[in-house]
Amino acid sequence: MLFLGGVKFTAHCATFAPFVMNNLAPLLQAYRQHPAVRTVLDAISTPGARLQVKGLKGAQESLVISSAFQQQKNPVYLYVAGAKEEAAYHQNDMAALLGGESVYFFPDSFKRPAYFDDLHAAQMLQRSEVINNITGEQDKGCIIVTYPEALFEKVVRPEILAQARIEVKKGEKLDVDFMMQVLIEYGFVRSDFVYEPGQFSIRGGLIDLFSFGNELPYRIELFDDEVETIRIFDPATQLSQRNLSAVNIVPNLNTRFRQDQKVSLLQILPPQTVVWMKDQQILLDRLQYCFERAEQFAGKLTALDSSELREIFRDRAFLYPGDVVQDLADRSIIHLA
Repeated sequence: MLFLGGVKFTAHCATFAPFVMNNLAPLLQAYRQHPAVRTVLDAISTPGARLQVKGLKGAQESLVISSAFQQQKNPVYLYVAGAKEEAAYHQNDMAALLGGESVYFFPDSFKRPAYFDDLHAAQMLQRSEVINNITGEQDKGCIIVTYPEALFEKVVRPEILAQARIEVKKGEKLDVDFMMQVLIEYGFVRSDFVYEPGQFSIRGGLIDLFSFGNELPYRIELFDDEVETIRIFDPATQLSQRNLSAVNIVPNLNTRFRQDQKVSLLQILPPQTVVWMKDQQILLDRLQYCFERAEQFAGKLTALDSSELREIFRDRAFLYPGDVVQDLADRSIIHLA
């Protein structure tokens, strides 16, 4: 049974296991039509609303969140799971339910949550992609799925990120020497071939560039000093994926910005963002644990550690639990008990 603000809701599914993909659409429609979901939508229409949803099991959380998401105009939802594995589970469910809708997984930067000795390059890229997407498309709704250790790390302010973006458009002039100078200043490294974020190469009229905020690199082809084509390509096969009319190139968001240029993820989300979470006290306790571990680790850093780690910890670009309490104060919050 599910209770939403006093309304009893009989749920029909606790897991996706008995259902194939073509059963998901009618299942989601059934959730959308239930009056209990309307109760949720009515409650979160009031800024700063607080609502408790009881009795959800397994994939039911994803079903309720997805059905509510579909009935609002361009909503932004932040789902804070209790742990990384739980977050990944629900992100996969919601992505399957919503198909082409934007459902982002926002991880921490390290190989193990709250263990700061090893950075995870793919997760750092994923964080950059999410920030790049949600700040570049303010008029689109999305669901961001995360967990306490990922929220612990600050992100770059949108206005600072906008100033730092390099925009390249088809048909415009491009000074290759100036471009190369800016890329090096932004932490890019010149190489013969690009295969990971932060690399670029220049061969005649071809500029290959792997931005820190993208999953695949760009190939910019020049005719004299004019941008003739822009393509996304696969570095393994060198085959083009698709053509673009313009690209935005972002620097390394973890190391190229000062502490005063970074804020909580919550602060870059729209004021009407709805936060879904299990228990706020558990979130704060986990953030406090992360903070204590980070302070201990920062005191042990030496010149032998990677420069990227030293940059991240130099300004202590992490949150105090009290900062999160303040950021949550005016948000609509749904507790999933």
